[in-house]
Formats: sequence, C-alpha cells, structure tokens
Amino acid sequence: MGYEITWIHASSVIKRHFGNVIGSELMAAVAETESDPRFDTLRYVINDFRDCVSLTVSTEEIEEISAIDYAAAASNPNILIAVVATLPDVVAAANAYANDPLAAYKTRVFSSMDEARLWLGLPAE
Repeated sequence: MGYEITWIHASSVIKRHFGNVIGSELMAAVAETESDPRFDTLRYVINDFRDCVSLTVSTEEIEEISAIDYAAAASNPNILIAVVATLPDVVAAANAYANDPLAAYKTRVFSSMDEARLWLGLPAE
C-alpha cells in the first residue's frame, strides 16, 4: 500500500512500509534512497515493517533489489541494514535478501525497533 522515507541527519534513514506491500514498492523505496544526494554519507537503514499487514514480493524482485544494492555499494559500501518485522512473509523475504549472493550490505532482522537501533549503535526511541 505504501511507504515513507525519513532521513535522520545524512547518515540514517528509516523506511516505513505499511498496509499491503508489494515488490515494486520495495524497489521504489530503494531507488528513492539510493538516488538521494545524501546516499554517499548514509550508514544505517532501518526498514520498518511493523505496520505492514501483508507482503507480496517475488524471488526475482528480491534478487533485483540485491543487484541494485550491489551496484550502489560501489558508491557507498558502508551501510548496515536493519529490518524490523514479525510478519513471517516479511522475515522470510528479508532473510532471502540477506542471503542473496549479491547482497552487498550486512542485514539483520529484528522483532523490535529498540533491538534494531541497538545493533546499529543508535540511541533508543
């Protein structure tokens, strides 16, 4: 259904995905983030799926996102990605991305925002 991107300084971004999320929306959020002038200073991405009620994404779309990130890593290889999710489909998709051979960014899945922020070394909310 949608997403919103919030930049926190130039080093962190939170992508909040909500409603019924589809693969093309995930790719749009990636493209929007990676085309932003602040991308080269980005260090932390939190993909927040706490308000997601369903995810429909294909294996091919996950592989495409991995390939896009792999190319973007030539410009900025210093990003950590935290995924906050409890929905089984989202957790499975995030793990598929993290384990893709082209996955350029270290990615972990967490069940809470506080756990994700702790792993990233960011202050709790």
